[in-house]
Amino acid sequence: MAVSRPKRSLARQAVAFVKKLIHKHPVPDLPLPVPTATQVASRPDKKTILKHPAKKDFLKQIVPEAVGDCPLPSFDPGIFHSELLDLKLYPEIDPNNPKKIREPEGNIREGTYLGTQLALTQAYERVEQTFNSLFDVLGIEPTFPRYISLEQQRNLYQFTPYPNNADGTPADFPPHLQHIPVDQNHTVFGVFNTAGLLETAVILQKLIPDEDGFLGRTKEWLLEKARAAAYGGEPEKGITIQDVEDYNRFHRKIGTDIASGGNIGLLDDWYSDRRFAEQQFTGTNPTTITQAGKQWIGEFLTAARIGGYNAWISALEAADPASLFVQDGSYFRIAVGVTDPTAVLHHKQPSSEDNWCVGAVSLFQLHDDGKLHPVAICIDYRGSMEQSVTLFNKRLTPRDSTRTEKTDWPWRYAKTCAQVTDWMRHELTVHLTLAHLVEEAIIVGTNRSLPMEHPVYRLLSPHWYKTLSVNAAARATLVPQVIVDIVGISPEQCHSFIRHAYDTYDFVAHYVPNDLARRGFPNTAEGLSSSTRYRNYAYAKDVLALWTVLRSYVAEMLALSYPSDESVAQDRYIQSWCKEMRQGGAHMSSFPEIRDLEALTDAITMCIHTATSFHSAVNYLQNFYQAFVIAKPPMLCTAPPTSLSALQQMKEHDLVASLPINRQRQWLLSAQVPWLLSFRAPQDRSLLNYAASMWRVYKTKKGRREKMVAEASERLYARLRETQRVVWENSRAMEKGSLPYMVLDPGNTAVSILI
Repeated sequence: MAVSRPKRSLARQAVAFVKKLIHKHPVPDLPLPVPTATQVASRPDKKTILKHPAKKDFLKQIVPEAVGDCPLPSFDPGIFHSELLDLKLYPEIDPNNPKKIREPEGNIREGTYLGTQLALTQAYERVEQTFNSLFDVLGIEPTFPRYISLEQQRNLYQFTPYPNNADGTPADFPPHLQHIPVDQNHTVFGVFNTAGLLETAVILQKLIPDEDGFLGRTKEWLLEKARAAAYGGEPEKGITIQDVEDYNRFHRKIGTDIASGGNIGLLDDWYSDRRFAEQQFTGTNPTTITQAGKQWIGEFLTAARIGGYNAWISALEAADPASLFVQDGSYFRIAVGVTDPTAVLHHKQPSSEDNWCVGAVSLFQLHDDGKLHPVAICIDYRGSMEQSVTLFNKRLTPRDSTRTEKTDWPWRYAKTCAQVTDWMRHELTVHLTLAHLVEEAIIVGTNRSLPMEHPVYRLLSPHWYKTLSVNAAARATLVPQVIVDIVGISPEQCHSFIRHAYDTYDFVAHYVPNDLARRGFPNTAEGLSSSTRYRNYAYAKDVLALWTVLRSYVAEMLALSYPSDESVAQDRYIQSWCKEMRQGGAHMSSFPEIRDLEALTDAITMCIHTATSFHSAVNYLQNFYQAFVIAKPPMLCTAPPTSLSALQQMKEHDLVASLPINRQRQWLLSAQVPWLLSFRAPQDRSLLNYAASMWRVYKTKKGRREKMVAEASERLYARLRETQRVVWENSRAMEKGSLPYMVLDPGNTAVSILI
């Protein structure tokens, strides 16, 4: 009887197969890649893994002896979850009627300043997770990719009605993604929508103690300062600006932002003309300073004559008009829907205090040596200079003595008004609307027009990561639960302000070269570097460099699919995209009609720029400039003066009264907003990592097109790497003592709006 041979194990079969393969196809004798010195130095070796840490180094890491001194970056999620349950901060669904949901009955009345900060951070993270989960289930931002047809995309990505809701009332926000498809309102998604969004709509407010409910060291500090002032015989002085500076030095939050938790209040001259002017070029909003033009020069000459500022009349008449620039908040009343140009902008939320808003106009002079100097500030433009209050700087040039700057309280108040105006303009329009909401309209419009395999869709989609869920969280919580409590206009006026920014937005005018030229600056690298005049405008140099790099890459990628202008004009999907953006649900009439390759290249570059360099520039520095609230407050806490004489008589206690120094609840919210929004993006979400990833994916592919994609990605990586050096050099080229400006380092610049 024949005996069968035992089957070889799978492992032996695999070895035999590999030997046979190697015999048929010998592996070339290539040298192993040599790691760089940096890589070698950073890798563990046999010495480092056996090395015991030195006692002094280890002891530095031991936590403080007292548990109260232990730094707490965030609550443990499980502890926080249990506490929410204990406090009944959750909605309840009726088991007999899933559509019937009761609002959380709990409400925190007392709490510490630090505890509230941590709770808000944890809660906002959970709000974002709520929308992440919803959008994952719906397939809007799925964890794993799902291919769907264009028809399915159109059903999934629907715009909200605009400019009016279905019932005829004004829409709160510009057109954005309809979270729950219309045909899903009565399914499990509808229940999720009602319960989940009800929770997100109230949770932040319920976590914030009442004004009198704050406990802990911050409250004790305020009381001690008040007692000291009273018993010292000068109760009218109360807390001083210096007190707030001292407190800031020792009671800052742990840093997770690009500035590692530092803020402008750590500088001795944070209030100075120099730091005020510096922010126009490299602050949170370096995007709106504009050449003054004849109108504003004439307006400020009128104000100088009214105020008797003869020296400034002579200086302005002699100045080169091209050297004069403005930050213009004169449109605020129109934007919020107030027809009376002299009406006071004031509001009080039920849970908050009286707040005032101002539409300031600031005039600056850019000197040939690059120093930007504040000339005058109209603290609240009310239709004309005759009806407004305008204060001129006592210092005619940046070289004048700074000895009296610290105690020039009227001028410091005027600069505070300008900062309140810029806070409003930056947070609600430049940042929220022109970055987040414009990009959302692009995302939804693209999904409604281009199939997933379309080359433009493939080029744009990596820059959409998490944007829709982040935006949904902001609309559900940040604006209605936080922003409205700390600004001087009503919720309805906030929405009007946001809609006005969207409705007046010009897509093509905001292409970086067009934008710089429109605002009176050179729009080429050579022009910005040809003299010392623009040495301090690092944002302009950096953003132009990134635009150039991105546009080159976009042009290379589009050339793979579009050999001619005619091929662009004949692409029915591109023409559908333009129609959707211009005349469809996006309501963006300034979006271009794309008929050639140049126009398509510019439009795609703008879409990517909005999600990357533009958003990073107006996002990353919020905590640095705004967490020290008195440097850039969101509101005034007293009514602004209505006469020049009243402004000129202001003292320190008047400035203190106008700031939320004695309002713990509003101070906390004002400091928490920039903290929440300034987290540094992970390294794997940077532009540099995007380029490296593209190259890595395509480098071994064999097709001609794939090889060209790999080559284009490699060039993008090299150009971004070179831009890192350019960003560093632009920062170093600023005048001595300037705050370094590294925001647009491609290693920091996020690939999408994910914060």
